[in-house]
Amino acid sequence: MNYNKLIYRECAWPDFGKVITIDFSMREIFVDSFPEGIKWCRIGSRERATIEAKLNTSRPDEWAEDYFEPVLDGMTWDLKLFEGSDLVKESSGCNGYPPNEQWQALCSLVTFCSVVTRRYGEARPGGAAK
Repeated sequence: MNYNKLIYRECAWPDFGKVITIDFSMREIFVDSFPEGIKWCRIGSRERATIEAKLNTSRPDEWAEDYFEPVLDGMTWDLKLFEGSDLVKESSGCNGYPPNEQWQALCSLVTFCSVVTRRYGEARPGGAAK
């Protein structure tokens, strides 16, 4: 996989939400979560290797476009992957998910990014993620 940017969003009713943006070309991670707000940090080579391994394990290129399970409350999510400025893969779900091992790998990636920005991050100079 040769993606230069990943954007992952999740929202659970009634008020939990998170957006993670990983910009490989700029070597940045943004995590915008409720209620913490936006955190930003640079990606070091160790973090990049971990992120790429988790992303490769999740195999998003094999995911369907939509996963839906008819449940009133729950979680919605979407994942967008870019090469350059081109959107090359998009997948989303509403209480439905890709195969368990692949989804768990993405959840591990989301957790890793949250921990890294919580530990090393700071408020983004000049505002929100691009």
